[in-house]
Amino acid sequence: MDQEVEQLGQHVERMLEVVRRLAEENASLRGQLAESRNANQLLQQRISEARARVESALSRLPLTDGALTVDDDALAADRAQ
Repeated sequence: MDQEVEQLGQHVERMLEVVRRLAEENASLRGQLAESRNANQLLQQRISEARARVESALSRLPLTDGALTVDDDALAADRAQ
């Protein structure tokens, strides 16, 4: 009986160690996720700013007899991304 209790205690200790390790890993992964989300948000902002600069530059280009046209549907689709 004492041996069974000892084995059970060892098993519980191993499980507690796994739980602790998983909790630490989870916290680390949550931190990495937050950093990735922040980086993604920054990149999305930079893309938006670059798109605005390109659209502004395109709007200043002269349009001549269909030599250069801006496809409004394509621009709308790009903005949606």
